[in-house]
Amino acid sequence: MMNVVLFVAATALLCICTPRVAAFYLPGTSPVDYEAGAQLDVFGRKLYSIKSDVPHDFYFMPHCLPPEGEKKKHSSLGSLLEGERDERTAYSFSALQDEECHLVCRRPVLKREAQQLRKLAKDEYFVRMSLDNMPLTLKVPMDDGSFEYVLGYPLFTFSADKPDEFHYNNHLSFTVLYHRPKLSPSDFSRLGGEGDFMRVVGFEVHARSIKHVFDSEGNLTTCGDNGKPAGPVTVSPKQAPDEIVYTFDVEFVESSTSWATRWDHLLKVGSASRRIEWFSIINSCLIVFFLSLLVGLVLLRTVWRDFARYNNLDDQEELREESGWKLIHGDVFRTPFFPEGLAFFVGVGTQIFTVSLATILFALIGFFSPANRGSLLTGGLIFMALSSAIAGYSGASLYETLEGTRKRTVTSLIAFGFSGLAFSIFFLMNVLAVFLHSTDAVPFFTLLLLVALWLLVSVPLTYIGAFFGYKAAKVEFPCRVNTVPREIRKYSDIPPFVFCLLSGVLPFGVIFIQLVFILNSLWSGQLFYMFGFMAVVLILLIVTSCETSLVVTYLTMVNEDYHWWWKSFFSTGSIGLYVFLYSIVYLFTQPLMREMHFVSIIMYFSYMLLMSIGCGITVGMIGFRASFAFVKLCFSSIHVD
Repeated sequence: MMNVVLFVAATALLCICTPRVAAFYLPGTSPVDYEAGAQLDVFGRKLYSIKSDVPHDFYFMPHCLPPEGEKKKHSSLGSLLEGERDERTAYSFSALQDEECHLVCRRPVLKREAQQLRKLAKDEYFVRMSLDNMPLTLKVPMDDGSFEYVLGYPLFTFSADKPDEFHYNNHLSFTVLYHRPKLSPSDFSRLGGEGDFMRVVGFEVHARSIKHVFDSEGNLTTCGDNGKPAGPVTVSPKQAPDEIVYTFDVEFVESSTSWATRWDHLLKVGSASRRIEWFSIINSCLIVFFLSLLVGLVLLRTVWRDFARYNNLDDQEELREESGWKLIHGDVFRTPFFPEGLAFFVGVGTQIFTVSLATILFALIGFFSPANRGSLLTGGLIFMALSSAIAGYSGASLYETLEGTRKRTVTSLIAFGFSGLAFSIFFLMNVLAVFLHSTDAVPFFTLLLLVALWLLVSVPLTYIGAFFGYKAAKVEFPCRVNTVPREIRKYSDIPPFVFCLLSGVLPFGVIFIQLVFILNSLWSGQLFYMFGFMAVVLILLIVTSCETSLVVTYLTMVNEDYHWWWKSFFSTGSIGLYVFLYSIVYLFTQPLMREMHFVSIIMYFSYMLLMSIGCGITVGMIGFRASFAFVKLCFSSIHVD
């Protein structure tokens, strides 16, 4: 077991150091060099609120349209599923040319739009924009002198005097951070000039509310160096502006940050978060250490002692007088209750586990950089579809080993069971998003693409994998199964399902802190790029799940109970219940999420239910695989007549 601890420690060091080496990006993005005076277009992504969790299109609010009209950029599948759209805005700059109090437009506000403004103000919406694929950020100073970066800017600010009154932020002060690249003569030839070039390495904003006033000649008198003080643009339950005047400032500031490292300050883990992550790793290592002691010093020593004792029993009469797990050798490999369900869970669990490994590996390498927006979700969907063959093979080979007869049922369960549940939840949430005019509602052709990915790629691969799984050689059990099942004596007043539920606390304790960061990223709009820590936690989770399942299986067999199959699965699979229970706690302990609307709560619990089920199936599969190998090893190491 010391080797396990050393392996985990070495992997932890490697994985934690890996994401900090961020000197380049892998294929997917390339720098754009802008010559002085070149046009820089700002794109609107979405309106986002933690309270409502219903993102809207950038033009859901009364915004100025660009001269060429509303125009959208091509978005990846992952971006569309995340509710983000790239739409050209009326904000446009000339590279390396500062501007002050630039008038964008005077936008009349319709009655319907005034009602929307009140709704957006109440739900505290943020506006997300981007320039050269860099997200617009709000720089917030912290107590320790560092800065925290918030994606987007608040659409409204609160009135200090009147709680029901909001101030609409119509004046944006942009700061474009740029870096001068070192260009060769061939680069100048390629770019078509020898002027001053820049690369965007940061995009920051400070938003204000200004009720602009014009003089008799139509010039603004309320901003600029000589601007007169003006009040804010007020929105309240009884008041909304008839017109909004949009203005902006832009300042170009040279930065030493290179283009390749421009995301580092956004992805940098704060000192507080890093301390929490280290605490999580240490806590998980302690769980693994004590479980390893239990398995290594107690369980395995007991098992080896049993091997020696059982192998020295030459007389069948002596065996009858003995008690212990050897007595169930004629029933321990008896086909469990509902083998179709077990094969389904093992197949799907193997699939999700494969997707998790592949996703974390590609993220560590750098393929899922946030510069490639939506790449993580797109990659996950592709991995899920392609790994369907693994699901079919794993479930079918186990069912063949159990000598099941309902092969078509098992294959169909694997092909349509979990993926069908996931698609049903997604489709219902998509219908809700359509009624709420949310960008979470994917376009019709995107929905068709997802259906095609499922029915034309995932399902056929599942059947192909199952075909080879049924043809594969069966696992040979070391003991024959008796014709008559052995009677199981009652050995505990605690129901087995209670024992399995309690066992799930251990693997949940390993992932608890990491789960908090993941939920913050999913539901609070925070950036998450701590895949090194996640890789370490995944390794610790695997070790903990294996050891927990081994202990439960041994305690089951030592009491002459051969119903270990489902217990080994649910002893670790019960982690899914704890994940869902914690999602309830999370909802009511986060200040902003406690004010979520009813529809948003439905969406939250729907997706968390799916996530919890997937987590339970995957970790349950890990526990079952470990116990299956353990039981086979035990009974192949003793002599049975």
